[in-house]
Amino acid sequence: MSSSQAHWDGAYADAETTKLGWYQAEHEVTISLFEMCDKKANRVIDVGAGVTTLIDALEQMNYQVSVLDVSREALRTLKSRHGNRISYLHGDLTNELQLDDYDIWHDRAVLHFLLEEEQKKAYVKNLESCITSGGYAIIETFATDGAQMCCGLQLCTYDESKLRSLLGEGWKLVHSLRHIHINPFGGERPYVSAIFQRK
Repeated sequence: MSSSQAHWDGAYADAETTKLGWYQAEHEVTISLFEMCDKKANRVIDVGAGVTTLIDALEQMNYQVSVLDVSREALRTLKSRHGNRISYLHGDLTNELQLDDYDIWHDRAVLHFLLEEEQKKAYVKNLESCITSGGYAIIETFATDGAQMCCGLQLCTYDESKLRSLLGEGWKLVHSLRHIHINPFGGERPYVSAIFQRK
């Protein structure tokens, strides 16, 4: 078991979903970004899915959903909730993965934990392996003026410019916005959320 898997298995084991610092009951911002994608974009991969309730909303919107996480505990919880209605992938995005083709990549939980340049390069390589021309990447991260730690781990924070630089010339920024996530304990967490389309 990798140290990353051990950390996140520990975070999710026996945890009450609504008490996790990143828990969201509603997903208004994320859904608004999904609605900006082409209506034919139906195949979604949610990376670092954890135990998110976003999957419930995406199911109701008739998306074909796959979830990927480094934590088997998180995937176990999701499977108990969704059964065989969605697909489950176990993997670490800092390693080269064999992924299917998707129309939309969504990440609210992985990128900002990657601190090393090689980790970020592997992330983008995995992204580009499964999202072809015309496809979308919805990326939501801690903003540069926000928290520097989450779940006991240091963060790499982002703004629109840093996200554009990370993805490079092969991606077009469609929309971005700053917003505040209020965690279950009342703390304010500035976020930047952006949607990119692959050229």
